[in-house]
Amino acid sequence: MKREPELLQKLVDGIQEYGTIKNACRACGVSKAAFFNWCKQSGSGGGEEFMVSVGEEPLLFHEAVKVAQRQVSFEILENFRYRLLHGTDEVARFQGRTVWRTDPRVAHLSDQDLTDLGITTRYLRDADGEFIPETIHHEPSVQGVLAFLAAEFPKQWGNKSSVEINQRSTGVQVVSHRFASKPSLPPVQEVARVAAIDAPIIDIEPDDLADLLGEEPVGEQAQPALAAKPIAPAPNAEPQPVQPAQVSELTRDLLDRLARRPGADRAAPVMSPSVFRPEADDLDPRRTGAGSGPPPGAIKVV
Repeated sequence: MKREPELLQKLVDGIQEYGTIKNACRACGVSKAAFFNWCKQSGSGGGEEFMVSVGEEPLLFHEAVKVAQRQVSFEILENFRYRLLHGTDEVARFQGRTVWRTDPRVAHLSDQDLTDLGITTRYLRDADGEFIPETIHHEPSVQGVLAFLAAEFPKQWGNKSSVEINQRSTGVQVVSHRFASKPSLPPVQEVARVAAIDAPIIDIEPDDLADLLGEEPVGEQAQPALAAKPIAPAPNAEPQPVQPAQVSELTRDLLDRLARRPGADRAAPVMSPSVFRPEADDLDPRRTGAGSGPPPGAIKVV
């Protein structure tokens, strides 16, 4: 399309009407590449052929486009102010269809009554005969109002938070690390010593052990032992080692029993077959039965 002053004027008016350069070029049938090329030519020393008017003031084409965009921005701001002041009205829709406003004067009439009265519709119409849609009113948002007031009046409604940083330096600062002290251990409690228990002394008469130690029966009188004279060692004789006294198994068991405390549990020892000389009761026929002695493999239990 040939560039003419009338076409450039229509483009500027289209920006003011449609709000965008794209819609203005589409309405005038001009490509966007041609539009920006004309703006470049107008800014690089365009002549009278690029002169247009915005209102009553003549301007070059590229300057007129900037003024038209500022007017669009002003219109947006004015609409936003109106919405913050009065709120917005939204067209009511049900399942994607517009809900039309009904006439309250015929709300009580049935369809037959409307036909009889010659009323063709229940909906309201405007002066042009178009149906009036039902609207839903929305109050302006509090966040939008506060944001607008903060932009227009920053001293009163702006963000008043402030950060103060006070820094003082007195020279070199030494940073030291101290380890935590070790936890103190609880005091050691001394355990009192348990007093020794004195075991009772059991007196055992010699007559009670005569039968166990294999001595003569109680009825017989024991012959007093003759005092043995000490034998002097032969001169220049080497001392002989003292041989330990031979203690029988039975004597050792008795001594073990006496050394134990009263009430101590101890299993009865299993006695081995007697290797000592036979006693009178070992050959008694009343215990061994008929025969000359105890049966082979028999064990005497004391």
